[in-house]
Amino acid sequence: MKNPLLLSCIVQNHSVKFYFRVMKLWLFLLLTGTLQLVASNTKAQDAVIKLPSQSLSVGNLISEIEKQTDYLVVYSNREINTERQINVKNTSAQVMTLLKEAFAKTEIGYEFENDYILLANKAKTDAIQQQKDRKIEGTVTDAAGEPIIGANVSVVGSQSIGTITDLDGKFSLKVPEDCTLHVSYIGYIVQNVDIKGKSFVKVVLKEDTKTLDEIVVVGYGTMKKSDITGSLSSVKVDELKEGVSTSVDQMLFGKSAGVTVVQNSGEPGGGYSINIRGASSINAGVSPLYVIDGIPIDNSRAIDQGSISGFNSSRTPRNPLASINPADIESIEILKDASATAIYGSRGANGVILVTTRGGSSEKMKVSYSGSFGVQTPARRLDLLNATDYKRVMNEIIDAGTGEEGNRVGDIANNGAGTDWQDEVTRNAITHEHQLSFSGGTSKTFYYASFNYTKQDGIVKNTSFERWGARLNLKSDISSKLTLGMNVTGSYMKDQFVADGYGVNKDAGVLYAAYNFDPTLPVWGEDGAYATSSLLSVDNPVAIQEGMSSRSDTYRILASAYAEYHITKDLFAKLNVGTDFLNENRKNFNSSLCEFGRDNGGVGSNQNGEKTNYIVEGTVNYNKTIKQRSFGALFGLSYQRFSNSSMNMRAASFPDESLGADNLTAGAQDTYRLSNSSTGNRLASYIGRVNYSFDDRYLMTATFRADGSSRFGKNNRFGYFPSTALAWKISNESFMKDIRAITSMKIRASWGRTGNQDIGNYPSLTTYSVANAAVWGDKKINGIQPSKMPNPDLKWETTDQFNVGLDFGFFNNRITGGVDYFWKKTTDMLLQLPVDQTTGYTSKLSNIGRIDNRGLEIFLNTVNIHAGDFKWTSDVTFSAMKNEVKSLGSVDEIIIGAGYLHVDQVAIRKPGYPLNAYYGWEVAGVWQEKDDYSKMKEKFVPGELKYVDQNGDGYINDADRVVLGDSFPDFSWSFGNTFSYKNLDLYVFFEGVQGVEMLNGNLIDNYFPLSFRRNKFSELYLNRWTPENPTNQYPSFVDPLAHGRKVVNSRTLSDASYVRLKTIRLSYTFPKFSKFISSLQVYATAENVFTFTDYIGLDPTVNSNSNVNFRMDFNSYPSARTYMFGVKLDF
Repeated sequence: MKNPLLLSCIVQNHSVKFYFRVMKLWLFLLLTGTLQLVASNTKAQDAVIKLPSQSLSVGNLISEIEKQTDYLVVYSNREINTERQINVKNTSAQVMTLLKEAFAKTEIGYEFENDYILLANKAKTDAIQQQKDRKIEGTVTDAAGEPIIGANVSVVGSQSIGTITDLDGKFSLKVPEDCTLHVSYIGYIVQNVDIKGKSFVKVVLKEDTKTLDEIVVVGYGTMKKSDITGSLSSVKVDELKEGVSTSVDQMLFGKSAGVTVVQNSGEPGGGYSINIRGASSINAGVSPLYVIDGIPIDNSRAIDQGSISGFNSSRTPRNPLASINPADIESIEILKDASATAIYGSRGANGVILVTTRGGSSEKMKVSYSGSFGVQTPARRLDLLNATDYKRVMNEIIDAGTGEEGNRVGDIANNGAGTDWQDEVTRNAITHEHQLSFSGGTSKTFYYASFNYTKQDGIVKNTSFERWGARLNLKSDISSKLTLGMNVTGSYMKDQFVADGYGVNKDAGVLYAAYNFDPTLPVWGEDGAYATSSLLSVDNPVAIQEGMSSRSDTYRILASAYAEYHITKDLFAKLNVGTDFLNENRKNFNSSLCEFGRDNGGVGSNQNGEKTNYIVEGTVNYNKTIKQRSFGALFGLSYQRFSNSSMNMRAASFPDESLGADNLTAGAQDTYRLSNSSTGNRLASYIGRVNYSFDDRYLMTATFRADGSSRFGKNNRFGYFPSTALAWKISNESFMKDIRAITSMKIRASWGRTGNQDIGNYPSLTTYSVANAAVWGDKKINGIQPSKMPNPDLKWETTDQFNVGLDFGFFNNRITGGVDYFWKKTTDMLLQLPVDQTTGYTSKLSNIGRIDNRGLEIFLNTVNIHAGDFKWTSDVTFSAMKNEVKSLGSVDEIIIGAGYLHVDQVAIRKPGYPLNAYYGWEVAGVWQEKDDYSKMKEKFVPGELKYVDQNGDGYINDADRVVLGDSFPDFSWSFGNTFSYKNLDLYVFFEGVQGVEMLNGNLIDNYFPLSFRRNKFSELYLNRWTPENPTNQYPSFVDPLAHGRKVVNSRTLSDASYVRLKTIRLSYTFPKFSKFISSLQVYATAENVFTFTDYIGLDPTVNSNSNVNFRMDFNSYPSARTYMFGVKLDF
């Protein structure tokens, strides 16, 4: 017990009754808990009790109080005579009032202590009251004397005594004697104040310059975050609270407004599509430029896909950024507006992502280990018909009018249970990763070295991703003027694939087969071979999974070195050289276990691809501050060269398949196929930037870059890309000093011009391809023919971008954030324009057309509660963007297809609409028996889809197609929350997208099936139209092709809006674990926890088309739900 007088009373009293009373007290305290004590004490003091008379003994008063309230009365028999008579004025009153009246003229005092009342000599109770009422008052201000609102004031070592300052920075607090106050506020250095013998203190908090002067990486340098004039988002990797991420782009989900991150595939090491501020091109790339430690890289794989049936149509290659270990990354900066990206010129139109890896420090060596282990399960699966429902539904459709008895479903295998093919090809998968790093240095030399290993098995069997990696970072101050540094990252990746992609029928992969194969069939037939069906052109899913193999080995080295020489204290020069080497070898084999393999005696291929680039850059930097004026300038030269090469070998008809793709020479010579390519491009640049600041209030930045590229026509080899930006730190003006709520406020405005040269190599030149063979001199000679028309005037796509923004901090930066509005205008788009066929060509790549993107971005960081050891912070992002095609030159519209069998003409590019807007038929419902059919000149019957006759001619044809939706969300958002109590942290992260459509390829196959006996969606076919169920939602499916394949309609185009609980992470950090372990953190994480959506397909967050601006869901690899446990150790 904390009260010494109470303890004394217990020791002195030896009666059984008193011991019983003390036991009751302890039990009560244990059962109620500390959280209820204060509240119950206040309520009990206000409780009204009734006494039998106005005159009674002390003992009777104690009995009535204990009988009618939850109080226990504690006293010493040596001090309190319970037989003594006392008087009260009223027989019914509050406990406090009765005690005051009863003991007013006596030496007896009383004291409330939580749920008990202490009776003792008044001298003792008065001393306790005086100690309890010890009050300390004070003010908390900044260095300028301005009050700090909401500063936390607490007693060191106490979890319950604390308060916050008011609007005037004042506080008042009851505290024990000889204690120390802990005063803190975000953005300021914490202070501990000794208040012994004091009743008033004045606390002055100093600004934390590390927070205020946070340094961020920009193109070709660094800047104070407060001096940034452009639109930039900075992500510190140490602040991320997700679990294992296999790649850089995976870490950016919901971390920056205006940055759209879409998962292309749920497979291990799967790729992501990232768009920054919309789409600015039709034929050129729309992905941002990645710069790793100053080296702009080619973010593509050396081999995008396989080269044989089943592997030849994948649109979602594994992620090339998976070669970089996320744990080695220190920060990620996302450059969004042209003021920030124009310094990258012809590659900056789609935004720039700067990745900075970790370095050492001037400390003794620090050894760190981090590791995790997790289990992954499929987050969602298609709700398909089970075997029983499949048999009943399909036979009912036959009975309703198809008349194809040969398609009737018979007996169900496995004793009537059938086969769940999704279960057969998926599994629960294990993932684990390990990282060991060493960092430290001396006063002049710093180092960082790391080793890592990651293994992620896929939730689809026979898929996996492994990575071994090592990294070394060195920096040395050779002298006071010269600094040398280097970064080297090496990685080896091993990928295992299954056949997937957009192939159908015999070319289909595992997932397509699992979604379509007959559920009444077994895995194995009676002959011991994999079961097949003569009614299906789809192979057995397990046969495909076991009979088709594909593995790749990838090696990557990223290296850079620099020398920095300070000519004067204001002027220094820097030379930077770097290289990126990527080599990938992939082997594919389709064995005779599969139908296609049996038909061809086995098919195998070997592929090898290599990508390299090297860069040499020299820059000169000048920085000078004279009184209130600061000036900075940068000038530089850059040269970068890229080269790509590939080799592909293929063979079939193997007499022995045991060696698979490791012995292609065993195949028949007449099946040999050989192809190779070698391409490259060069980029030479001039770089310039000027920064100016006056009185830390007015800021200006101007950049200029001239790029010369081998990719464009000889008449337009060079492009010029300027930008300018202004900023006003309005909070530093004198007239803002009295507005205490505003801590910081900066207004920004910028304009800039950037380019896009991501269109492949040699687009302006005539290239040649193999033509028909001819016999020349008794020899068969292959011909060569030009494959495209040259265009010596071909140039960059040009993007002009305007941006206005506001950065702010309120209540001493308790609320910080920003708002940006942008307008991007892209002209000179690259389009294939028709030409006179007398030229020998059908089209010519030309610069024409325009696309606009406009949008609003908001981000907020808030400290919601910071009281004592408890803290709750939130991070919010919001983005809304509109994309519109403004012009296609002389072309009115361009209609494009999905690029696979039977799904064509699905989207339109037309002025006035978003890029790749979905174009098809609007469905009004389902034809009913009593509907008026007279207006239609085509024959429709009840149960068929009722299309809207847009032009009223009585026919449903191409003229009735309309724009149905697009892939650009109305808005997207994210909401992260961190709850901290002492060393315990809970992180909860939500993200969502609203108003986005996705073409559902699996739904197309349900509405317009390639053959009858394929499996179907339960929702559609169990709730289909029948005379007994005249629904207006789903047709009868009796004759789904009666009016052709209108594959794009308002039923196959699905709303892919969703809200996802993406991450929950609970961690605990032990501050000083042992003599050898300086820090230990353990954590548990759940990722992809739950998705709230009306989307009927596999997953609204996965886009298997690998184009974030043209979303399609077809045979997508399922995303995984992950449960993970991890540990981080510092030695």
